[in-house]
Amino acid sequence: MRVFSVVFLFFLFFSVPLFSQFQKDSVQTKTFLGIERKPMLKYGIIAYSAASFYVEYQWWWKGNYHSFQYENDHFWNNYSLGVDKFGHFYTSYFYFSAVYELMLWAEFDEQDAALIAFLMPFSHALSIEIGDGFSTFAFSGPDLAANVLGIGYGLLQRNVPYLQHFKFKWSYYPSGIIPFDGKFRITDDYDGHIYWLSVDVHNILPSSLGEYWPRFLNLAVGYGGKNISGRPQLIGDPIYSPGAPSRKWAVSLDYNLGSFDIDNDFLYAVRNIVDYFHFPAPGIRKIEHQPAEFKPLLIN
Repeated sequence: MRVFSVVFLFFLFFSVPLFSQFQKDSVQTKTFLGIERKPMLKYGIIAYSAASFYVEYQWWWKGNYHSFQYENDHFWNNYSLGVDKFGHFYTSYFYFSAVYELMLWAEFDEQDAALIAFLMPFSHALSIEIGDGFSTFAFSGPDLAANVLGIGYGLLQRNVPYLQHFKFKWSYYPSGIIPFDGKFRITDDYDGHIYWLSVDVHNILPSSLGEYWPRFLNLAVGYGGKNISGRPQLIGDPIYSPGAPSRKWAVSLDYNLGSFDIDNDFLYAVRNIVDYFHFPAPGIRKIEHQPAEFKPLLIN
């Protein structure tokens, strides 16, 4: 746990002079609600990082220290059928993308935005795995690798424009397996998750065909699982899945929020961040050993 604290504090205090240097490079000051954007975002990010550390400590590691342990949970055939690895990938991908959008909104240049957007999710993922290694969980190399891949894809999208036509998204609706009590965590309720790859069909089709496909509609493919939720690690009130684990596949229409023009730069950033979520839309879901079914508003 001391190692975890060192990693977190290094990032926290390193970020202050780093942000300060970036702020000196600005020749134009913009405000939001009468407050300068750069210092607002700088101290907001530091406060968020500190709050995240506190929550992680309270939820995961408080009173659970032991010697460092490493595990390999078999990735695709683990307790969640690999859905948790998609979760690690998407979380870091979204984290990178959201910070990047906010940095641009605050008028940081693209290189500085990319650097901070890389450092935040990477240090967050690394600190969690180190903390897990010293708690009742264990350090997972595959988990950290999935996080790094998510950040890497976010970086690639900023440097390879064509990849912006392929965006990862997430949808969630409570499965009902996990009660909404004081110990509820979305990460325990994987039955409610689907991780999507959304394709901007309008822009990848030849122009002669693309004009027939609406700009605001994408096509998405998704992956999730059934009977993979639970809280078996808790003493006293363990919760197990009600049946045999099964993989879940989906194909659905998806909304391309980026196709809608917005002049306000704050709403523009919000639109871009919200576009990393998949909202209910017509689709087909197929669960292993069950027939495919059409859902007019598919979300999980």
